[in-house]
Amino acid sequence: MANECDRKHFMGTIVYIVGLNASTLSEVLIIDGQQRLTSMYILLKALYDAAKGVSVRIESEIEEVMFNRNCDEKYKLKLKPVKTDNEQLLLLIKDKIDEMDRNSNIYKNYITFRDLIERTISSGLELSDILNGIKKLEMVEIVLDKSQGDEPQKIFESINSTGLELSLSDLIRNYLLMDDINQDELYENYWSAIEKNVGYRNLGNFVINFLNSQISGSVNSKNAYRLFKEHCESENLTHEDVLKDLLRTSRYYGVFIGEKQYYSQKITYLLRSFYTIKQTTVIPFIFKIFDDYEENFIDEKTLCNVLEYLLTYFIRITSCEINKNLSKFMKSLYDRIYDGNYEDYYEKFVKFLNDLRTNDRMPTDAEFKDALIRKPLYKKSICKYVLSVIENSTKEQIDVANLTIEHILPQKINAAVWKKEVGDNYDMVYETYLHTLGNLTITGYNSELGTKPFNEKKKIIRDYSKANILNKDVLSAERWDENSIVERADSLANILINVFSYVEMHSDVSEINELSFGVNSDIDLSNTKPGGFSFIGEYTAVSSWVDLLTKFIDIVYDLDGDLLNELATKNYSIPNADRVYISNDERMLRKGRQINKTGIFFESNLSSNNILSFIRDLLSKMDLDSDEFSFSLSEAPFDINDENTWMEGMLPVAKLFYNLIDDLIRNSKIDATEIEKLKTKEYTKSLFKSTDYPAIANNIDDNKGNSVYKRYRAKALYFNNNAIYVTTQFFESDRDAVIAWYRNHL
Repeated sequence: MANECDRKHFMGTIVYIVGLNASTLSEVLIIDGQQRLTSMYILLKALYDAAKGVSVRIESEIEEVMFNRNCDEKYKLKLKPVKTDNEQLLLLIKDKIDEMDRNSNIYKNYITFRDLIERTISSGLELSDILNGIKKLEMVEIVLDKSQGDEPQKIFESINSTGLELSLSDLIRNYLLMDDINQDELYENYWSAIEKNVGYRNLGNFVINFLNSQISGSVNSKNAYRLFKEHCESENLTHEDVLKDLLRTSRYYGVFIGEKQYYSQKITYLLRSFYTIKQTTVIPFIFKIFDDYEENFIDEKTLCNVLEYLLTYFIRITSCEINKNLSKFMKSLYDRIYDGNYEDYYEKFVKFLNDLRTNDRMPTDAEFKDALIRKPLYKKSICKYVLSVIENSTKEQIDVANLTIEHILPQKINAAVWKKEVGDNYDMVYETYLHTLGNLTITGYNSELGTKPFNEKKKIIRDYSKANILNKDVLSAERWDENSIVERADSLANILINVFSYVEMHSDVSEINELSFGVNSDIDLSNTKPGGFSFIGEYTAVSSWVDLLTKFIDIVYDLDGDLLNELATKNYSIPNADRVYISNDERMLRKGRQINKTGIFFESNLSSNNILSFIRDLLSKMDLDSDEFSFSLSEAPFDINDENTWMEGMLPVAKLFYNLIDDLIRNSKIDATEIEKLKTKEYTKSLFKSTDYPAIANNIDDNKGNSVYKRYRAKALYFNNNAIYVTTQFFESDRDAVIAWYRNHL
């Protein structure tokens, strides 16, 4: 086109750094325009090959552009792309095309240019016409010289801000490699391997997921580069430090997305299952448990057990439609469970999910089954996956990848034949069960089933579907109505409950979660100290009530800054309060704190009870359920002479009983007869109704039953010089009974 129109064509800018000579030749480092230059080089090679034996002049002109003269063989080629491309380019230049990787872009582009040149010549044009057209292509060069103070990385970033869009992976790569004196070594040892592990097209998403595992904030394609630089700088990480972390996690991610297979078949299957159900929110947690596996802190069996129960968790909560804030929950999950102690790794994980008091907890079998029977499954990300799990729950396995999901009761509403089939309650059945498990199957014959009568559908399914487990109850049914759907759903749900099974394991020390409360708790929080709070799935440790409020409001601002801006302009106050709680004017507050340099201030001089009221009202303003927020209290110092320290919220009941019986023993207020009676379940339960174990034992390992966990405190008390152990198995409902029992001895 440029040749025919005798017109120049602008191909953009080339940015390069001078003064980096590593040989006797003058070298420059291209930081923008590498792909365009490489493409031009391949085009010239294709034209050079076409000119062989046809035009010595064109051969000579192209040789002058492509090759250096009078130099070592390794410097003969003027262009040196990245390592993987360079290997292919060298094969091309040496005419070893048969040895080239057919999937490489170098090979594909060469073949494309070669074919285009042949078609152009066939149309009547000459090779010289093509060369003249190439000569009319223009580029603007931007030359950077570090010795003169130029900063290549900042120039590179500015290109991205002027509309010449650069990919996230390009920005990250150049940030880590461009200014490093060991650039080639870092590229070959780390970046090249990272690309191979995750695939070039997945690099951007990989970096976002990596960053999500490292920082608490929300990461997306727009802010990822900025946050990445801030993370590296705030942690004082060298480029090699970061590349080591990226290389390590790229192995996990490569298996997760199906690019690589480094691990056993079982590990690979479990990782791929999360990807299949589109649960990338799990990645921050997966990266950390795989770090533990790679460091040999846990073995493969433990890793697989955790992955299986994690998969069970996702299948169950997705079915039950709970926990809408999985991203934040998964980010904080590892640190909430593990503290550097790797003993009972799997058991800690199971008990944590089972014992959560909020919507984050593992759904029970009853909740799971009810959801599978009555809640829609069809449009959920787990739908095809759970159907395939059901079908492949026996030794006979089928490949469901190319099969489609089919509704037995058709999606088209009010089909006359189906209104008759279902009966008088058709409208209710259609509304309630259309997309549920009981009405779904998989087949390769979807387009033909449509609204055909039930008996015709059965014939097609029998003839064309290999899904024997899924279709067993369909084929045996005489008609397809509410009862048939519910009975089939019940049967299939039992299979899923068995596969994604609930592990009956709970913390034997019930007091661990006893000081956890919801925002509507009616206890007096005076003289208490919070330990942390859970908000929309993310747990945050705190040191005081003011710290809790500050960190809570920071999260609120991240979620809905517009709301806080609006409240500030109105000098917001909570209901029935006579003071301002949020304002743009710090003078309106007794002790204002600014939110992240936004000019928005909130009142921090508040009692613990008023802070809770403040939080409760903000939750309402955000249209969030009160269940989205819970907090835990740190145990307050116990004083036997101050009954305020005995109350709910101050210390767990089990610890209270321990302190009170210790006082009775010290003051000889309890006799041997009662000590012996407290070693029996019957007497203990007659005093404290919710307690299922003897209050006292002779040994710390007594009354364990089938559990591997102890039910008694490690610290013994001594009665008549004999050690006795006090149970941890007390509950809040027995607090008043414990206090009454103690007072009866005074």
